[in-house]
Amino acid sequence: MDTHPPKHSKSRELTQTAIEAAINVVPMVGGTIGVLLMQGLNSKLNQRRDQWLTELAEAVEDLQDRVDGFDPESLTENPAFVDAVVTATRIVDRTSQFEKIELLRNAVLNAAMPGAPDLDVQQLYLNLIDELTPTHIRLLTLLNDPVGWFDRRPELVRPQFGLSSNRTALITAALPDLGEKGRETIERFYAGLADGGLVNAPLGGMMTANGAFEPATTDFAESFLAFVRDPR
Repeated sequence: MDTHPPKHSKSRELTQTAIEAAINVVPMVGGTIGVLLMQGLNSKLNQRRDQWLTELAEAVEDLQDRVDGFDPESLTENPAFVDAVVTATRIVDRTSQFEKIELLRNAVLNAAMPGAPDLDVQQLYLNLIDELTPTHIRLLTLLNDPVGWFDRRPELVRPQFGLSSNRTALITAALPDLGEKGRETIERFYAGLADGGLVNAPLGGMMTANGAFEPATTDFAESFLAFVRDPR
């Protein structure tokens, strides 16, 4: 699989045009400074894309070694895989967050697997990766399996609820970095998941002692998390 896009591909031309347009609207930037900025940004974007495609090719090769009957040569004839690569690459151009890039790689690999979701559903999943932050994804993973979250992280102190519990306290214990930002911030991240149809339980309110440890995600969220999980 060729991991290096053509030097003058359409997407690269569009990227350069966008950078040039951005430079033109910045006051007092032009001439040598503008050219150097354009060249520097374009170089960084190309480096990011080349690294992404190289690592993706390596992951596909690894998948071939692990999955019986997996044929990388047939992937270029798989419209779902090609669409996934194109969409994911566009998202990679817009982010430097390692967690997002890792999810995108997993999604593309799953698009290549037998029984992958249809094109429309895959695009929904890829759009979610683009829209959600890594904190959203960690929160969603927690809410999908609170017990498993703590089981896999023995360094965390599992909250001990009495006769009643609440989901905010659970999140604060499970995600200390988010918890220290306060309830309002937790509510905003939770609302983002609710707006995307990923959670179907309220954040606030009291519940039974074990209620907070019950999954709060929808079936759609479970299938999304499965799609962004490394198939290797």
